[in-house]
Amino acid sequence: MPVPRWTLGLVAALVLVQWVPGAADLLAYDRGAVLGGESWRIVTGHFIHYSWAHLANNLAALVPAAWLVETRYRNDGLPLVLGASVAIGIALLVGEPGVVEFRGASGVALALLGYVGLRGLHEHRRWRMVCGLLLVLLTAKLVAEAAGWRQQDWQHEGFVTVWLSHLAGAMVGVAVYLRHVGRNSNGLPLASSR
Repeated sequence: MPVPRWTLGLVAALVLVQWVPGAADLLAYDRGAVLGGESWRIVTGHFIHYSWAHLANNLAALVPAAWLVETRYRNDGLPLVLGASVAIGIALLVGEPGVVEFRGASGVALALLGYVGLRGLHEHRRWRMVCGLLLVLLTAKLVAEAAGWRQQDWQHEGFVTVWLSHLAGAMVGVAVYLRHVGRNSNGLPLASSR
């Protein structure tokens, strides 16, 4: 099995920006700064975290999801990560005017997990069952968050989950999946060639 290079690169980048002093001040999603012309923060805010515990929590979902995308659907990782980063940032800017600061990669992780779940529905029976369960759990999480459930980080006062970031990430996973289905609508199987 090949070494998952871009997954390891993504993890290294997340750890590096968490470790570098002042990186958060320059890269975090800050509504005022974005509206003032610092548009890169729409994307880079997903690579900054409030604490090491917050980063570890996001990596617990992001690493397996990125690894699965890279090893099973290798051409789709970059569109998922960048697409989710842009879509979430814009969704926050337009749909969550009360969110003045945002950090975290959980929405990006949901884009990757949702995509893996959808693609896996076209593969062998056992993997299809795992992916079906994954999609049920992701849907339950989104429904619970839409109903008002918010996970709080025990290490950062005032940090709460932003449901719209998760929804936007999941929608990017669906969009990239539909793009894949559209490209393969010539009757060929949708499963990975591996």
